[in-house]
Amino acid sequence: MKNCKQCNVGFEVTDQDRKFYEMVSPEFNGKKYLIPEPTLCPDCRQQRRLSFCNERHLYSGECGMCKKRTLTEQPPHNNQPIYCRECWHSDKWNPIDYGRDFDFSRPFFEQLLELKKSVPTLALNTQGTIQNSEYIHYAGSCKNCYLIMHADFCEDCYYGYGFKKNIFCVDGFYNLQCELCYDSIYVHKSYGLKGCQDCINCHSSAFLRDCIGCKNCFLCVGLREKEYCYKNEQLSKEEYEKHMSEIDLGDYSQYQKYKDERREIEKNVPFKEFQGHNLQNCSGNYLNNCKDVHSSFDCEDVENGKYLYQVVTGAKNVYDIYQYGLNLQQSYECTISGENSYHLLFCDNCHVSSADLIYCWYMERSKNCFGCVNMQQKTYCILNKQYSKEEYEGLVSKIIEHMQSTGEWGNFFSSSISLFGYNKTSAQMYYPLEKEEALIKGFKWDDYEPPLPKVDKTIPANRLPDNIKDIPDDILDWAIVCEVTGKPFRIISQELKFYRDQNLPIPRRSPDQRHLDRFHRRNPRHLYGGKCDSCQKIIQTTYSPDRQEKVYCEDCYLKEAY
Repeated sequence: MKNCKQCNVGFEVTDQDRKFYEMVSPEFNGKKYLIPEPTLCPDCRQQRRLSFCNERHLYSGECGMCKKRTLTEQPPHNNQPIYCRECWHSDKWNPIDYGRDFDFSRPFFEQLLELKKSVPTLALNTQGTIQNSEYIHYAGSCKNCYLIMHADFCEDCYYGYGFKKNIFCVDGFYNLQCELCYDSIYVHKSYGLKGCQDCINCHSSAFLRDCIGCKNCFLCVGLREKEYCYKNEQLSKEEYEKHMSEIDLGDYSQYQKYKDERREIEKNVPFKEFQGHNLQNCSGNYLNNCKDVHSSFDCEDVENGKYLYQVVTGAKNVYDIYQYGLNLQQSYECTISGENSYHLLFCDNCHVSSADLIYCWYMERSKNCFGCVNMQQKTYCILNKQYSKEEYEGLVSKIIEHMQSTGEWGNFFSSSISLFGYNKTSAQMYYPLEKEEALIKGFKWDDYEPPLPKVDKTIPANRLPDNIKDIPDDILDWAIVCEVTGKPFRIISQELKFYRDQNLPIPRRSPDQRHLDRFHRRNPRHLYGGKCDSCQKIIQTTYSPDRQEKVYCEDCYLKEAY
């Protein structure tokens, strides 16, 4: 056991962990430079990585090359040069021109920040073919999408996070291979769901929780392969349709009432200690098709990993990774990295067939680089300066020894060099802090707020007509004042058409607030010790002991559900 040097909480480093650190430790000139055991607990390490991730706060900007107006993750006061996607990937500039010598009289992180702030960066992080989807971030291969983040292969989707292969999905959190789903959290391979959570292979239903293979069901929890169920009661088709004829989900008050009713039903239905399928020797939550994966959350198709978060498209032999995957291997302490990449150490946004990158900050198709930023298709570079293979290995050895003396080696980037204020990053969602507390801990803070949208008139959310049928066309010219934050937001025409076609009410809260609402409807990424409410077996679960739900071990739950 060790004590975290930031929060003083005890955490364990096992022999298996040490074997991993030794396995991924790099070797130069015949000498292996061992990665030391972590000095921060898993949560503080994750918090540090997240303090570099601005996934939702976007600003108006201008491409420094073609002068096209664009959205960007970079706030204007950063003075960070930005290029649009087309210019950044063009041959009209060369990041090598920004290269510099390493200064052994100064800390490494200090020099890396100076380099990062000088090299043009992508305005928004998008990959693949993007069609009519100018306002998406950390996303790829999308068409007709708007304000979706951490999303790939989607079409006609709006206001989503963690979307994969979805069509016409709106206001969702981690929806995979779904169509026509709204206000749903963790629904997979489903169609026509509204207000649902933790559902697989369901369709034409509303307000379900933890259901699999269900259709034409309403206000149900914990069902398997059911049809025509209402409040967990089996009905005939005629009885079910009579109930549904009396329900109007286009009415905002009704919609909210049913959300509250489902929460009451949940108190009387047992939940499994974790969400996941097809697992072998795993611990965490929302794991699917994983083997030997521990203390991890929201992962799929991963083998041999620990402290992983949102590694959703496959990885092997990885520790301490936030987001991405897609055949990422032999990697440690990275954020949003992957896509057929190998041996990435302490990297931020490195991907697309990259390998043997150490302390790099946004790289594509690059190999054998150390401390490089915003480059593609480069090899044997240090601080964006080109070297021969022999020069590279000799200099990297000296830099690592220098970092060992400064205490930087073996740690992810210091939060002090993040380009973003803590409150504008994903760290604030998972580890919320007040401004004073964040500054004391060494994080940055950003009080800047972009200008409000220009509209002719505004309307408070509580003044909106209750039913979608009564919403006039000119709502598109108004700004709605969020009932929680007081900030105005607008409805786009595609969104209004979706609400009308699906008979859904106009939202009363801004997109950011709705995202937070969905986020807080999930269990925290924390494992609590507890006992099965049926057999009293010791379990680990994300349901805290003070929660009201019944929580069963996997064996008891399966007996109950099936």
